[in-house]
Amino acid sequence: MKPLKYTFFFLFLFVQCSTVRIPQTVSFDGQALNRSFRRIQSGDAGYTEACRQLLLDADKCLTEGPYTVTSKPKMPPSGDKHDYISMGPYWWPNPDTPDGLPYIRKDGFRNPERNLYEDRSNLGKLMSAVETLGLAYYFSKNEKYAEHAALLLKVWFLDKETLMNPHLNYGQSVPGITDGRAEGLIETTGFIAMLDGVRLLEGSKSWTHQDNEALKKWFADFFDWMQTSKIGADERNAKNNHGTWYDAQSVAMALYIGKTGEAKQIVSGQTVARLRSQIMPDGSQPRELARADSWNYSNMNLRGFFTVATLARHVDVNLWTVTNDDGKPYLQTALDFLIPAFEDSTLWKYSQVSNRFDRGTMLNLLQRASVVYDNPDYALQAKKYQSSEKKDAENRNMLIGYGE
Repeated sequence: MKPLKYTFFFLFLFVQCSTVRIPQTVSFDGQALNRSFRRIQSGDAGYTEACRQLLLDADKCLTEGPYTVTSKPKMPPSGDKHDYISMGPYWWPNPDTPDGLPYIRKDGFRNPERNLYEDRSNLGKLMSAVETLGLAYYFSKNEKYAEHAALLLKVWFLDKETLMNPHLNYGQSVPGITDGRAEGLIETTGFIAMLDGVRLLEGSKSWTHQDNEALKKWFADFFDWMQTSKIGADERNAKNNHGTWYDAQSVAMALYIGKTGEAKQIVSGQTVARLRSQIMPDGSQPRELARADSWNYSNMNLRGFFTVATLARHVDVNLWTVTNDDGKPYLQTALDFLIPAFEDSTLWKYSQVSNRFDRGTMLNLLQRASVVYDNPDYALQAKKYQSSEKKDAENRNMLIGYGE
């Protein structure tokens, strides 16, 4: 039996005006969100259950935060707590030196010492919460969700006492080697869905036009840093998943701040070139296969490409249909390469030191591909993966249109 408060919520939706705005989102499909709203309004059992679960997740977010970059115990080299700092995950003390410096790299093995740097964890919680709260506000129109999302955003990005400076000069630092690396930008990929959450707050009294313009200024400054700094240039020039996700973040931010011309240049220039250099005719991604956890990194990189392809619809570039010399779409070929091991991990003949196969990401890719390529076989593949994680992912994907 559904909790009484959610029963009242759905009754409220049934008497809503039939005219519901289509949100101007970043990566999410606004049309799909609107269709989901209408299906909830009409009493569709699957969509009402997915929305109920979303609201439960959002209610949990209401009890958490706010998060701030200034609360960390680790001081960045600048001496300014407003500067974000984190540590590279695969770096360990050197056993051959008395002080352990310089650290040495062990790909695939995460050093728990990085958890002492709290900015990464707190930013991750913030980005996830704003996405969830924004979706909850859009579907429920309950101001409490917008109010808390606004609080989280203001504390992290806008309040002078607690804001993060708009750069990542000290991301993924390595003791004894560097104060910050280009790889740190992989830690802000959650900005993309977070900006969707921000867009869904539009119309709320808790998130004003002035708030939104102030956040746009922050992201304009961050975008400029990405395009002009050495760290940003190094990440842009990366030939693997880091370069792919650099494009994804850059395009999302450019769209959010109104630089559609720059967004189109990135997609049609940089990302198309990456498809051709990173994905082989058989669908393999050699630079990801060279990693210790090659399955997970192959999935991660492909999800980055899927994200750029989704964003690219705003600038009239279709990455889904860009084909290799064999006339096959790069993205579909890369997905097909991974499917056999999704069904049976023993078929994966490359390194996977963690023995943890990220099937959640593959589930997301299959559901999106089933819609984009109008291929029901992908949807059937996704349904073979049974777990509680799958159910949670299916609910969210259904609402934002990946599972249609």
